[in-house]
Order: sequence, then C-alpha cells, then structure tokens
Amino acid sequence: MNAAADRSTATLRSPVAYFLLLVFLVSAFNQADRLLIGIVSQPIKDEFELSDTLIGLLGGTAFALIYPPLGLPIARYTDRANRRNVLAACLGFWSLMTAACGFTVGYWQLFAARFGVAAGEAGFVPPTHSLMTDYVSARRRAAGFSIIAVGAAVGTFLANGIGGAITMQYGWRMAFIALGLPGALIALLVAFTLREPPRIGASTRAADTAWPTIKRLLANRVYLLCVLASALHLMLLYGMTVWTAPYFIRTFGLSVAKAGLILGTLGALAGVLGGVTGGFVADRLAQRDKSWLAFWPALSVAVATPFCLVGFLDGYLGGPLIVAIVCLMIAVACNAMYQSATYTLVQTLVNAQERATAAALMVLIQSLIGLGLGPLLIGVLSDRLTTAHGVSGLGLALAIASLLNIVSALLFARSGLAMKRAAVVLTA
Repeated sequence: MNAAADRSTATLRSPVAYFLLLVFLVSAFNQADRLLIGIVSQPIKDEFELSDTLIGLLGGTAFALIYPPLGLPIARYTDRANRRNVLAACLGFWSLMTAACGFTVGYWQLFAARFGVAAGEAGFVPPTHSLMTDYVSARRRAAGFSIIAVGAAVGTFLANGIGGAITMQYGWRMAFIALGLPGALIALLVAFTLREPPRIGASTRAADTAWPTIKRLLANRVYLLCVLASALHLMLLYGMTVWTAPYFIRTFGLSVAKAGLILGTLGALAGVLGGVTGGFVADRLAQRDKSWLAFWPALSVAVATPFCLVGFLDGYLGGPLIVAIVCLMIAVACNAMYQSATYTLVQTLVNAQERATAAALMVLIQSLIGLGLGPLLIGVLSDRLTTAHGVSGLGLALAIASLLNIVSALLFARSGLAMKRAAVVLTA
C-alpha cells in the first residue's frame, strides 16, 4: 500500500476524531494570529510612539472594518461550495498575512497587514461551524464546539507565551513571522487530508439569496438576544486580549516575556478548563431543557464579573500581583464557558443550507460590536484615565469594561426565557 493510501485509510478510520484534531489546530492559530497584537502592543507603542487609542484601533477596529463585511459573502458561498476548500484557502491567506505583519516598518503598513489577517479569518467560522454540525451528532455537538474553545485557549498560549518569548529575544516582527507560517502548512493538511461530509438535512437546492435567512434570524428573539449578549460579552473579551498584557507590564512592572508566560500558560489552562467544562455541562443541561443553551452562558458570564473587577482594580488598590493573576484566571475560565453553548444554540435554529449564514451573521454582529468597539473603547478610556491616575488608568478602564458582562448575562437570560415561551423547534 502506498503512502497516499495509508494516509487515506488513517484519515477515514476515525473521521470525526481527525476532523476535531484539525479544527483544534486551525482554531489555535486563528486565535494566536489574532491575539498576538496584545502581547506585542507595548513594544509597538514604544517604537512608533502611539497612543492607547491607536493601539485599540490596531487591535480591534482594523479587524472589524473588514472581518464582518466579508463574513456574510464567504458564508453564502460556503453554504453552496466545498467547505473544506474554503477553510483551507482562508487559513492559508490569513497565516501568510500574519507573517507579512513582521515585514512592516510603520503603523499604517501594520494596520493594512492586519486588514489582510482579518480578511482571511472571516472565513474561519462559517465553514468550521457548518462542518461541525455534519461531523458531530446533536447530542455531542456542544462538546464538539468546545474543541474550538480549547484550540483558542492553546492559541492564547501561543500568542502570549511563545509570542512574548520570541519578542523579547528577537523582536515583535519575528513573533508575527514565527506564528504566521505554521498555519500555511496546516492549510495544506486541511486541503488534502480532510473529507467534505454530506450535509445533514440538506435539501436539493439552496435559497437564491441569504436575505430571507437573515431577516428570519433577526426576527427570532432567541437568536437576536443570544447574539447581542455574546457581542457585549466579547467587547470585554476582545478588550482583554489586547490590553491585559499591557496592564501587567505597566501596573506590575513585568517584562513582555514574563507577562506573556503568565497570560499564555495560566490563561491557556483556564481557557481549556472553561471551554471543556462549558461544552460538557451545556450538553448535559440541554438534554433536559434546550433553553439551558442560553441560561448556561448567562450564569457563567455573571460569575466571571466580580473576578474581573477585583483583578483589574488590584493594581489601583495597591494589591499584590498574585491576586490579579488568580482572579483573572478564574474570570478567563468562566468567560470561556459561554462559547460552545452559544454556537450550538445558533446552529440548532437553522437548516443545513443556512448554517454558515447563521454563523456568519452572528460573527458580523459580534465583530462590529465586540471587536470593533471593545479594544478601542478601553484604549480611549485608558488615555483619559491615565491623565488623572497614571499607570493605574488602564486597569480602571478594564474594570469599567468588565461591567458589560452584567448586561450580557441579562440578555442571555432573556434569550433563554424567549426560547421557553416560543417553543422553538430545534433541528438536529
């Protein structure tokens, strides 16, 4: 038997496990390439003499300007095309654009390169979520989506731990190159070793336009409240990914490498714990009552809030570093528990031809609100508060942003109540 046949046999022997392995890897580098800007933001700020507002634009708004507009067209194409090929092409493109960030010599060049990363990453969610629904059974789907959360946690380690160490040793440009290129190799694995599965529940042809699906989803209170809740939650999460490392560096005097090691290692462990726990708990609760796909995120986001507040106010109050670390790691774990339940809920509200569109519409709203406004809002607040409170200004800005979790929890809870009242018919 030749090598190609051996590879095919190995792949087909356990297609679900192999798919989840690739999803894990793709998710890890999706997260790493997006979040790397956080750990390198202080060296970039110092080299280019930037304000926190400009760093916020680079960390979030540069993505939000291109990521959402491309998401829906890519999703619509994904609902008709080979999803594996879409994922492989987008992964390869964003990986090469991440590496290209390492060759920039000015702020606006870097801003443009981040545009390219965002354009590629717009093609991550639609094919991945659609494939997940066809590879993983309904009973285990939240656990399957938790693999994405686990991959994102590992990506957090790659961005902060590995990226921080490379930055200290070789500079921030080499960090972008080192974390960008491996994704291009994974794209080849996706393209040549992953099977495109049949679409479960697929009809003979897709709708001619995505607009009827979009209108129906926006009119669905369960969907709309859930997505708005996650978008407000992501304002804090995306803000944390950009600003937590500078918070530790400025407030506690840590080096880039040490801040990256703390955030990368402990943040990854907390993210894995939260992602896996959240997925399995959501599956168990949803077997009793599907509305728990909304109530569970409400609970986990609410529990995270006081830990965020204590962690980010610790420096302002003169507390020890360990308090900030412990509180923020607990907050990261709780914050990660919402993800798989939210993804599962969205996918259960649509049929096979609408899955990628539903996921992309969710990402559109999340990106415009969470990614577009979160890092920028915290940067603007930090510039204002630093004038009066010095290095504590960034921690205060992050603490204020933590209050968004309260509103998010309330909206998640209303989504669950709407699901109970509406008696939503959930697809398998």
